[in-house]
Amino acid sequence: MKNRSALPEKERRARSKATQLIHDKEIVIGGLVEMARTCGKPNCKCTKGVKHKSWCVSLRHEGKRKMIHIPHECEDAIFRGVKAYQELWEQMSIISETSLERILASRKGKE
Repeated sequence: MKNRSALPEKERRARSKATQLIHDKEIVIGGLVEMARTCGKPNCKCTKGVKHKSWCVSLRHEGKRKMIHIPHECEDAIFRGVKAYQELWEQMSIISETSLERILASRKGKE
């Protein structure tokens, strides 16, 4: 790989941002799902249609999709972790696109 200064500005910025995300933030590879449920108490508001809301994170574990309940006190940290993962994914997409363009351009130069 070439020196970073030889890379396009767009790719340099994406690599820098990805490095910062990996180094500075918790990363949770998953998606957020809001669940609505009834508790079963006969006089609760949920029996009249106003269900209890809670959050789960959907992720893969040992090749299978899992839904893990997020305790209320952990919601903010999990939300930030998922957001950091989404930002990292965007930066990786930019790096991938520019790398592919560079590889294809170098191949055309050899023909």
